[in-house]
Amino acid sequence: MQLEVIQIPAGPLETNAFVVIDAATSQALIFDAPPESVALIEGEVMARKASPVALIIAHGHWDHIQDTSAVRDRYEIPVMMHDLDRERLESPGERDFPAATPDRILTEGDTVELAEHRFEVFHTPGHSPGQISLYHAESQSLFGGDTLFPNGYGRVDIPGASESETLATMAKLLEFPDEVTVYTGHGASTTIGQERGWIERVVSSGKLL
Repeated sequence: MQLEVIQIPAGPLETNAFVVIDAATSQALIFDAPPESVALIEGEVMARKASPVALIIAHGHWDHIQDTSAVRDRYEIPVMMHDLDRERLESPGERDFPAATPDRILTEGDTVELAEHRFEVFHTPGHSPGQISLYHAESQSLFGGDTLFPNGYGRVDIPGASESETLATMAKLLEFPDEVTVYTGHGASTTIGQERGWIERVVSSGKLL
C-alpha cells in the first residue's frame, strides 16, 4: 500500500501543495490550494493518471487557499478543513479570489481515508487557530502545513496567531516518533528527529525561539 508524495510549490510565497497518490488505486488526496497551483496540480495528476478524492486545507491563510474553488470545481471533490479557519475561506475580504465553503469540517481525532490508507487529524494551532496536521502512521508521514519547518514554526506575529497555542502544539509534536517525515507548507520537508532538540528546549523553557 505504497504512497507517492508530490510536492508542488506555487504562488508568490512558494506555498507547497501536495498530491498524495495511492499506488494501488491511483486515488489521490490534494493538500492545500495555493495561488497559481491548479494548473500545476492538474499536470501532476494527469501525468500519473490519478483520481483526486478530496482537498484538505491545512489552515486558512490566503497563500494556502486561493485556488480552492478552482481545484474543487476541476475535480468535483469535497473540501475539508477545521471550523476555526473556515471564515477565511468563506469570506476572503480584500483578497481577490473566489470564496468557497468547506464540505466537511475536520476536528482532532477524525480520519480521512484514501483507498485503504487512513490519515488521522491533529489540531495543531498556533500559526492559525484552525491549523491541522494529518498523520499517516504506516508511512510515518505528517502533512503539517505551517505547523513546523526546519529549525522553526509558523509565524506567531500575525493576526490570529498564538504563542501559547504554538507551545502546546510543539509539545504535541514531541509525541511523534523521530522517524516521522514532516511535509511543510513552504520549503523542504524535515523529520521530528531533526527538530526534536530545539522543540524540547522550547517546550521545557516555555518560551518560543
